[in-house]
Amino acid sequence: MRNYQSMEDIDKHLKILRLQADIHKQRAEIDLKYIKHTLKPSNLFAEFVAMLSQKYLYKKIVQIIVNKFRA
Repeated sequence: MRNYQSMEDIDKHLKILRLQADIHKQRAEIDLKYIKHTLKPSNLFAEFVAMLSQKYLYKKIVQIIVNKFRA
């Protein structure tokens, strides 16, 4: 429990709490916009293609390394 010396202290603390609440609300709105943007079908497809390309590339690199050690 917090002890206050005056009404000004209470007002300052309330102002800080309101500002913190506003910051959290704005962060939540930004996060929601980011999530909506990331879950667009075009973005999901692009991420999927990038993931498949990366896996294929890694597989090819491993095959090249293994073949060099075998030879």
